Amino acid sequence: MMMIRYVLPMILLALMTTGLLAQESPVLLTIGDEKVNLDEFERIYRKNNNESSLNKQSPEEYLELFINFKIKVKEAEALGMDTTSKFINELEGYRKQLAKPYLVDEEAKEEMMREAYEWSKFDVRASHILIRLPENPSPEDTLAAYKKIMEIRGRIVDGEAFDVVARATSEDASVQRNGGDLNYFTVFSMVYPFEKVAFNSEVGQLSMPFRSNYGYHIIKVVDRRPARGSVKVAHIFIGVPAESNEELKKQGYEKAQMVYDSLQLGVSFSELAKHHSDDRSSAQSGGAIPWFGTGRMIPEFENACFSIEKKGDYSKPFKSSYGWHIVRLIDKKEIGSYEEMKPELQQKINRSDRNTARSDRFITKIKNEYGFTENPEYLQPVYAAVDSTLQLGTWKAGELMKLESQLMKIGDRVVPTSEFATYIEEKQYHGKARDQQVWVDQLYKSFTDELILSYEESRLSEKFPEFKYVYTEYHDGILLFDIMDQRVWSAAVSDTSGLEAFHKQHRKAYMWEERSDAFIVKCSKKIDPEAVSKVYKKIVKGKLNEEALNEKFCSTDSVPCIHLSHFLVEKGENALIDERFGVSGPGPVSEDEEFYTFVIVKGLRSPEPKKLDEARGQITSDYQEYLEDEWLSTLKEKYPVTVNLNLLSRIK
Repeated sequence: MMMIRYVLPMILLALMTTGLLAQESPVLLTIGDEKVNLDEFERIYRKNNNESSLNKQSPEEYLELFINFKIKVKEAEALGMDTTSKFINELEGYRKQLAKPYLVDEEAKEEMMREAYEWSKFDVRASHILIRLPENPSPEDTLAAYKKIMEIRGRIVDGEAFDVVARATSEDASVQRNGGDLNYFTVFSMVYPFEKVAFNSEVGQLSMPFRSNYGYHIIKVVDRRPARGSVKVAHIFIGVPAESNEELKKQGYEKAQMVYDSLQLGVSFSELAKHHSDDRSSAQSGGAIPWFGTGRMIPEFENACFSIEKKGDYSKPFKSSYGWHIVRLIDKKEIGSYEEMKPELQQKINRSDRNTARSDRFITKIKNEYGFTENPEYLQPVYAAVDSTLQLGTWKAGELMKLESQLMKIGDRVVPTSEFATYIEEKQYHGKARDQQVWVDQLYKSFTDELILSYEESRLSEKFPEFKYVYTEYHDGILLFDIMDQRVWSAAVSDTSGLEAFHKQHRKAYMWEERSDAFIVKCSKKIDPEAVSKVYKKIVKGKLNEEALNEKFCSTDSVPCIHLSHFLVEKGENALIDERFGVSGPGPVSEDEEFYTFVIVKGLRSPEPKKLDEARGQITSDYQEYLEDEWLSTLKEKYPVTVNLNLLSRIK
């Protein structure tokens, strides 16, 4: 049977394990010039022969499988199969995937989830002033925005009302409507830098300026309350646009009252929503909308929903700037335990800007671990060399590629300025800043981050023994697959003459047992089955096939009324034929709703060898096993194996 790539994980599980080999472990066996310690074998043996193993083997039985695996991998390396670009690229792909979990700060991730959970216990109300910054601002833009926000803060400290200053200065689009008051919000409602200040500030406290992707902010926490949790409601919405005239406003009010009166009389909320709600996206589901918590809806709507105590109860009509609403409480839930909320918290963190903050924290941690140093002064030649072609994506590093000045160092890795210049030339089209120096700074950060992570990845095998051995699993597993495919699996499939010779030599190993040569006849209810049965001899002799039978017995029908099937089967393969096994001639007629059915047995065929095409799958599989055994015999001559059997007794 031909094998394909998906067998690799099964091979790895069957043959490899993770863990660190003890340095003092005695040598169990040698394969050629390679020594294998007892601990390595024992660890692999125990993993694949634990209590849940279906075919548990003794150490002596398992040793042969282990030796064969080792020999095959050794031969693959001797043939240079681990030096091909195909192998290197495939292994590198596995390594990248394997490294991902190690390049995440799990401690920081846990801290962020705990932090988010603690914040989720409260709803915060804050007022806010924003001075915007363009995307990737220049140093001049940044300084000007910072000075401006500090001046604004000074006015509030000196006694001016927050909302008055906000309306006069804030660049938030909603400020003229709300005076900077954001109402209540909960965790994951705002960007992370904003929430970090809001949830860590005391009520009444005016923050110092802080920066987010939008620009500089100052906030004042107005109130803090225990979190309301979340609700699921259905609603009926009667739209009344703000610019509506008095007549339309009156009609909206009257329609809302009519719907409410109908509810009072017992009409189904769901049916009223379907027929009267102007929110067509929810109307067809009876007005139901997804779960939501604090800060997700306009205050009037949110307050009305959370004020309903009993499931199934509904509010009186209430007005917002969008029109009239009636809501019915479907369900309500409080904040769950940390363990209950952990999957949701993790998912939200992974989707939010917290993920970037976590990555930055991890990179800082690696820098500290390996004593990262940098010399920004060596960037000056780069700043001087960039021009407008950088923004066109056509800039060339030129002489900068010769700069050997030490731009940065991490561990034993020294990075010259020339390496960064090359990076700029390769990655320049990823920049978005208007200012060329800012663009260089942007690329410098990405260059540094990639360098730090790459250095950490290069040391994973030294830092984490389990990584080293799983990586070795992939290395050896790929080699095992490739050499088995080359020498056994594909070889057996493509070696037509060898397969034929193997079959000829082992014909008696692939035998048909005694088989019944029989026909199954199905007749429609319009046909007399006994009349058909009487011509069974002509059917057996081949004088009447299905077409001839239909012409003889139902020539006026537009579709066949008799179906004839020929079988050559061993006992147990067909229940109908088994009933007549060995009894020649026609059998009794049975019937169902559509057909009369009977069996005609021509006779029994004696046991005989199967043709190659009749057992190709099994023959190919056996031929592969034969090739493997022959190949292993030559490998064991090439790589002599010696085993210290006494050591196996240590494995209980």
